[in-house]
Amino acid sequence: DPDNVELHQVLAQSCLWARKFSCAQQEFRRIQEQNPNSAPAHVLTGEALDGLGRTPEAISEFETAAKISPTEPNVHFGLGYLYWKSQQFDAARQEFEREIALDPNHAQALAYLGDIEWKNNHADAALSLFNRATNIQKTLRIVYVDLGAIYMQEKDYKHAQAALLQAVALDRDLPDAHYQLGRLYQAQGNAAEAEKELHKVQELHKKAEDSLVGKISSSPPALNPAENK
Repeated sequence: DPDNVELHQVLAQSCLWARKFSCAQQEFRRIQEQNPNSAPAHVLTGEALDGLGRTPEAISEFETAAKISPTEPNVHFGLGYLYWKSQQFDAARQEFEREIALDPNHAQALAYLGDIEWKNNHADAALSLFNRATNIQKTLRIVYVDLGAIYMQEKDYKHAQAALLQAVALDRDLPDAHYQLGRLYQAQGNAAEAEKELHKVQELHKKAEDSLVGKISSSPPALNPAENK
């Protein structure tokens, strides 16, 4: 039954969760052909393209989704994340703010907006956003990585270490927290632990980058706008 959209949706979502991004992209494209005005289909295609490392194309899919349905949950967060990933921080800020305007309790948008404030050397504004985000969700890894950096700058090594260890506990396969821990141990004169962490960084840089998959809703959205009426 090649025209069964529901079956294509189940297969596409399964491919996406299994991180088989080429399979997911192909299936979501088929869904788009049958329903080109499905914002969720463009969002999910964007996730698949991001997983394939094709970020500019992923951005295009999210921009299309935002035009079709500007109030679609997570569409502005996803677009903001892709801009953030591409270091287009002003554009990312606008999208995160749009998501927060729609959902003031969107913890991830608050966290990434806090990261942009920290990158702009606005530590107090970043801390305020991080506090709002963690009051909603305690497992936001980016918050603990940035808190580690903020505490490091303040030479508050105790709290920096606690934050960075929390970041590592949330995902041991991303290198940034290990790098910060290496710098922390160097500052404390602990050469052996510093070397261990920095060696870990070298190993992890060989692995795939973080992606949108898992950051936005893990439940398959309705791909047919009529289903939401």
